[in-house]
Amino acid sequence: MFFEIKTIARLLLVLALIVLAALIATRGNTQITGEIGEAIDVGAKAPDMSFFSAETINLKVNSADDVFAFGGTVTVNQTSADHLIIAGSEITIRNVAIDDLFAAGGELELVSGSVADDIVVAGGEVAIRRGFEIGGSAVAAGGELVIETPIPVDLRAGAGTVYLNSSVGGDARLSGETVTLGPQARIGGDLYYQTENLVIEPGAVVTGERRVLPAQEHSAFESWGRGAGELFGMMALAAILGFTILVLAIAFAVPSLMRSSASFIKRQPWQSLGIGALIAVGTPVLITLLFASVIGVPLALLLVAICLAITPVAVAATAFFIGVEGRRLTTKSEADATGWGARLLWPTLGALVILLLGIVPFLGVLVWIFALLFGLGAVASRGGKALAVSA
Repeated sequence: MFFEIKTIARLLLVLALIVLAALIATRGNTQITGEIGEAIDVGAKAPDMSFFSAETINLKVNSADDVFAFGGTVTVNQTSADHLIIAGSEITIRNVAIDDLFAAGGELELVSGSVADDIVVAGGEVAIRRGFEIGGSAVAAGGELVIETPIPVDLRAGAGTVYLNSSVGGDARLSGETVTLGPQARIGGDLYYQTENLVIEPGAVVTGERRVLPAQEHSAFESWGRGAGELFGMMALAAILGFTILVLAIAFAVPSLMRSSASFIKRQPWQSLGIGALIAVGTPVLITLLFASVIGVPLALLLVAICLAITPVAVAATAFFIGVEGRRLTTKSEADATGWGARLLWPTLGALVILLLGIVPFLGVLVWIFALLFGLGAVASRGGKALAVSA
């Protein structure tokens, strides 16, 4: 089996080189750059798409395309790009000139710079300072949310506490336990709010109407809704059982791959995330380019098939990792589970954690994305060696 894996890998490499040569001949200006490590200090011109992943990232890039950064502490300074996509535990952004921003982190502070269009941000503590200019709409979510910069179009914000102390050109939809309009708040459109504690400080102005966002109500088709709810509930239960069975099947079919991938996620979490993000974003681009060329269509179809096959394996690897870590924290044991009961229990619990968090609104989308990216990076990094050992 090891010989077969090596042979297939070489064949794919040869095919990839052939297609790459054809693409270079027709699309010589297409570039994808990236860097993965423990600490990255980036100060370079990146004309096209760029990927960076490390525990600590200092980003200073001039790019004409999209820039992705995934890390623990991420500092962005004097950076230009089309789309800036960032995830990390602590994120600080200064002096940027970008078209759109997508950011998620534990602590997120947007200090200065300009975004020509929209921003979508989420985090435990989110602060958008006055020096950070936004050209379009803003969507923000978090535990504590502070907005001090003007929003020219619409604002949608949801958090435990929301503090708005700037102007909004359009409508503002605010929800949280406490929603506060500061003295410099100016809402040009309507204010939609859902909170038990709305505070409007002296000086705040709402030009349009003030409307309470209704709580979830039964629709006019209540009887139909109940039936649909039961149907979706059955479908959700089937999905839960199917996903759990899939995780167990993969864990028993390729135990060395699951163990190796879980170990890699534990030892190199940001590298795993970075590699997964690179594959998740770069592969569709490569498939598109391959479809655009005549000789690349067979390889494109092969890559599509590989993506469909590896996606559940990647999520299963993350579920297995969660189960292994749960067992380690609970039993205080570093040894692998040997009994059938333990080998069934802990991967199942890991799968259930992903499923339960995956149904939470907004958070669920992030859970599934990160479960896929972590597992994808680990499986891609450790898959060949683990399968060789199994053989």
